[in-house]
Amino acid sequence: MTEFISHRLKDRTAVITGGGSGIGLATAKRFASEGANVVIADIDPAAGEAAAAAVDGIFVKVNVTDEQEVIDLFAAAKSHYGSVDIAFNNAGISPPDDASILDTESTPGAGSRRST
Repeated sequence: MTEFISHRLKDRTAVITGGGSGIGLATAKRFASEGANVVIADIDPAAGEAAAAAVDGIFVKVNVTDEQEVIDLFAAAKSHYGSVDIAFNNAGISPPDDASILDTESTPGAGSRRST
């Protein structure tokens, strides 16, 4: 069966944090297949560069807990593509496996910037 691709995201720009692997990479591939310009944002340069190459997008190294790096990410996306239409906030930080729920609430830099 041939998959139908609608190109409903043609000429839209998507910024995907945590785009170097896993759900972020899968989302980047889907958005690209739908016609989107894709900006891969990841803390891991090797994974990010590979992901950007796979979707014909650009890579920006970013630590989502650093506000200035996030500001710079969106500035780079706008500079390269002219606008940002979609933000897929997939990057997250998590405490060690043995942490309590209280530990997760006090993880520095998390809050609304993480999606776990």
